[in-house]
Amino acid sequence: MKVLITGSNGFTGTHLVKYLQENSQIKINCVNRNKQKNHNDLICDLTDYNLVENLIQEIQPDRIYHLAGSFTNDYSIDYANNVISTKNILDSLLKAKISCRVLLIGSAAEYGLIKEEDNPIKEDHPLDPVSIYGLTKVYQTHLMQFYCQVHDLDIVMARTFNLLGENISRQLFIGRVYQQIEQYKKGEIEKIILGNLDSKRDYITVDEAIKDYEIVMNHGKKGEVYNIGSGRSVILSHLLERILLANDLNLSIFEIKSRNFINKLNVNDIFSDISKINLLRMIKHEN
Repeated sequence: MKVLITGSNGFTGTHLVKYLQENSQIKINCVNRNKQKNHNDLICDLTDYNLVENLIQEIQPDRIYHLAGSFTNDYSIDYANNVISTKNILDSLLKAKISCRVLLIGSAAEYGLIKEEDNPIKEDHPLDPVSIYGLTKVYQTHLMQFYCQVHDLDIVMARTFNLLGENISRQLFIGRVYQQIEQYKKGEIEKIILGNLDSKRDYITVDEAIKDYEIVMNHGKKGEVYNIGSGRSVILSHLLERILLANDLNLSIFEIKSRNFINKLNVNDIFSDISKINLLRMIKHEN
């Protein structure tokens, strides 16, 4: 089986590649935009249709894990990386007439502004993004629905909540925490400074998430979205405490830098309904 993984040198991609390499029946083709040292990855700018078309024709993949994307909240960047790249892949599969299953990675940011009583959030909850990133991920979801319905492509989506793991992007809360812990241990800073920690979020480790990605790829129903999360939320201050303790540090080394304004678009609490992915997990074990 030929598997194509886009964004394979990213945080999630590196974990997924390592996990899938345990299956000797899979031939993995890694695709990234830039050349990496000591890597034989294929190089492709996924926002360039001609390059993507050539890539698909060359590999003739049986499965594609489309992990490449961005969350800069710059519309032109995120639209190109999250929407155009997806469309280029799907159009290339259509033109090549290749029978291939595609896994897209959605985001809890698609749900956007929700009420606490709406939790746990089901996959069919109305999408109401409040960030550019979330908006482009909604566009990606609509692309999946359109290409499944109109062109009968085989696409599934893993709508991921928040990931836990070291080396995650520093654009994310967890990434900033690990970055400052590293700086503190090196003596570069005296305090770990963070913003409001009262919000509650649903976190799942990256290792758990990639196992669910494979389950969705293997057992998910075409055109369906599956929440990937823990099914519960944790207060960010409690999560921070756990991370500090795991690094032999205590709460005295961090302080909250409060903001002078109230963000009306802040979501106080959000966590996933994981009934659908739990059902797929059961199907996997039965098989």
